[in-house]
Amino acid sequence: MIVFTSDIDWAPEEVIADTLNLFEVYGVKCTFFSTHHSLELTKSNKKLFEIGIHPNFNPILNGSSDKRPDDILDEIMDIHPEAQGIRSHSMLQSTNLLQLFAERKLLYDANHFMPYHTDIKPFRLWNGMIRIPYNWEDDVHWAYGYSFDSSGIELDPDKLIVFDFHPIHVFLNTENKYRYNEAKKFYQDPKTLLNYRNKEVVGTRDLLISLLTFCKQNKNETFKMTDVAIDFTRNNP
Repeated sequence: MIVFTSDIDWAPEEVIADTLNLFEVYGVKCTFFSTHHSLELTKSNKKLFEIGIHPNFNPILNGSSDKRPDDILDEIMDIHPEAQGIRSHSMLQSTNLLQLFAERKLLYDANHFMPYHTDIKPFRLWNGMIRIPYNWEDDVHWAYGYSFDSSGIELDPDKLIVFDFHPIHVFLNTENKYRYNEAKKFYQDPKTLLNYRNKEVVGTRDLLISLLTFCKQNKNETFKMTDVAIDFTRNNP
């Protein structure tokens, strides 16, 4: 099963719309993990797109917030009450957090990252949730220093392959941390961000387009994360 996901990470509407449009053009499904209210996500094509939640618990760890985990979860769940899945910002998790996720009737958790592993499989957690690992992420790809000429994972529809793209890196066509760090101070200014878009070498946007093109040309079916969780539940009652 080929699955695309995207952590929106407080990106502005124009940047989110840019990524949504790419998936729409190629008719490829994607699960977006949301950090905040986005009109672009709200009005998006639900036949193609699923919205999960992407809460940020980091301020609790660094002491910059007096909110409880329940407060943070409830705030984002109020925005996206239909969400069935969660990937925490920075993949932050704990047994206590997982219990809070289950109490909110979330179906799946996507906090387990296994870079470039080609044998990932969903499994059931002790609280009844389905954990769906993922095996590719754009900023980790450039953190390894890998070229975006290839994802490093063969697109085999008989295996579970879960990509994670961030709209900001798609918009910038990021190829390394230096470009992102330079552009980051203009994060909420899409017009200025365009001045920092990579046009020199193959980057995140180029790779995403090549993957979407491959799926469309080869008529590879793509899936939302909920589809993966439901399929696992059906085969593992």
